[in-house]
Amino acid sequence: MREIIGGFSESGRYYAEIGINGKVNVWDTSAGDLRHTYSPSGHLNSSVTCITWVQTDNTDLLCIGTQKGYVEFYNVASGSIQSKVNVQSKAIKSIYCLGQHLYIGSDDGYVVKFNLKTNKLEGKMKTGRMCAVAMLPDGKMLSASREIKLWNFPSGELVHKFTGHKNEIRSLHIIEADKCYLLSSARDRFINIWSLSDLKRDPLASFVAEDNISSVYVHNTRNNITVTVTTESGTLHVFEHVLNGCVPHPLKPHGTLQIAVDNIKDEETVQMPIICSKIYDSVVYVAYGTRPFLAFENIKLQKLNKCIFIARQDPRKSKSVVGNHIINPNITDSKCIELKNSRSSNLPLETRLQNMSEEIENTVQTKGESIVHLLIQGLRSNDKNLLESALFVKDERTIDNTVSRLPLQSIIMLVRKLIRLSQDRTLVSSVSAKWLSAVLRIHSSLLLANPDVLETFLPLENVLSTRLNNFEQLGLLEFKLKSLVGSLNFDKQDKEKEQDALLVYNDSDDEDKRTTDEEALLTYNESNSEDESISDEEESMDIDLNGDDHPSILR
Repeated sequence: MREIIGGFSESGRYYAEIGINGKVNVWDTSAGDLRHTYSPSGHLNSSVTCITWVQTDNTDLLCIGTQKGYVEFYNVASGSIQSKVNVQSKAIKSIYCLGQHLYIGSDDGYVVKFNLKTNKLEGKMKTGRMCAVAMLPDGKMLSASREIKLWNFPSGELVHKFTGHKNEIRSLHIIEADKCYLLSSARDRFINIWSLSDLKRDPLASFVAEDNISSVYVHNTRNNITVTVTTESGTLHVFEHVLNGCVPHPLKPHGTLQIAVDNIKDEETVQMPIICSKIYDSVVYVAYGTRPFLAFENIKLQKLNKCIFIARQDPRKSKSVVGNHIINPNITDSKCIELKNSRSSNLPLETRLQNMSEEIENTVQTKGESIVHLLIQGLRSNDKNLLESALFVKDERTIDNTVSRLPLQSIIMLVRKLIRLSQDRTLVSSVSAKWLSAVLRIHSSLLLANPDVLETFLPLENVLSTRLNNFEQLGLLEFKLKSLVGSLNFDKQDKEKEQDALLVYNDSDDEDKRTTDEEALLTYNESNSEDESISDEEESMDIDLNGDDHPSILR
């Protein structure tokens, strides 16, 4: 959703904004109908650039700034141009109303003071390039582009500069309390509150939304302020704060509102974007829907103290009149809408894989957003536990997403902290190197524009030089230690091989074979002994037959 240029009228009866075609569209909030569409004569060459509401004699007038340098006053009740003034400058960038005077900022860097009663120009001052202007009751003026400048009007003397936004500042809101404060917002997720009395360098407090901001409204009762914010994703945030000192960490929303289309139970739930909001007497007025079919609703501020989900009919399908003023929503204490998963088992494999990749990217983005809050709080409070929780992340995509979402004033603080961590032990220094690489890759232009960049990175250069000089010696020492450990392990293995066996096992088959062989050998020896004894007896018998001792038969 684009940035909103428009808003509710002072009475709350009308809502106006600039369309994509450069025309002004005006809705009646009671009926929810588009009542008027206005374009300047020759609008192709003179489109509308900015609008703001003023009230004169209880009549709502729409001040329209054009590309040609004209400011036209459109009477919504009659639907016609009431008057026109030529500022004699280039395109009108911003119109701010204070009392009976308009302060008109143009693209050529001039701010013109215009009297609504006399219809005359009363002063002119050069400030330089601007996107928004605002006026203080004491006569000082504020102009904003990427930084906010405080001037003495109409002398043109620069009093002070406020720096703290990453993108161009789109809106300035003066808060009159015990002291004078300024609330500024850009097309990012942060809103800063500055002290215009003390002129401190850093903001007193910051609000952080879940997505880029599209419109802001501020309501204050002395030092108690309530800020309603609509985001590009169509969500309404409510912030509450008491202006009583400096807050070191960004504040989160006090309440959140989302609106979805009230469909049939089996149909997919679709969110309707909330476009703009304003507070009237403790009631928040919201405009939601898809242009040009918008619906309007009011909600009591006290009910927006938590996350609220409500279901409403799509204005494109039903354009019935919604009561005498604006309908009251049926808000329950619990979430009444459950967003369904659009995936189905019947989807082709390619579509399911694409859905899975989108879910992973959304998860990484959400995780990066939560780390941003921790990191900003840790940097501002110098809390070691918060910094460790935020920095010790392994996923490089999460690191890149976190670094890209950091506000401008936190980048230099992060770089200095990472350089200090790079001098720590190996694990911490490796984490620091990953974050520093992401910062240099994403915010290189910002760092180069910083005049103190050389002084900031000098300690890191010294650390890297020292470690690179000792790298060769450490590598050689590592090689020697590995060789020594390897040699010791080899000797230990040889010793284990030379040791005697702790257990010897003999198989039963070998024992039977050994017994059989021994019996065969014993039998063989016994047979040989018997043969030898028989041969000895035969020899003795032969001796007796041939000898003289035998008696002669012839004698």
